[in-house]
Amino acid sequence: LRCSARGNPPPRLECTKDGEPFPAGVPRPVTRVHAGTYRCQATNRLGTAVRSVTVWVHCEWGRGSQWS
Repeated sequence: LRCSARGNPPPRLECTKDGEPFPAGVPRPVTRVHAGTYRCQATNRLGTAVRSVTVWVHCEWGRGSQWS
């Protein structure tokens, strides 16, 4: 996920996943543990903007495995 904001003065960004700090923009493989609600908040002295997104991770058993 990417979290970015522009403004004058430049905003400070805070990104969380399920209320815990989350380093947005860091590439990583996606697993079920990454499901949750992500929130990005941009704040400067003129105000605050917030966006949230809920991510579900649906896993498919590998083709040809004993569970398919």
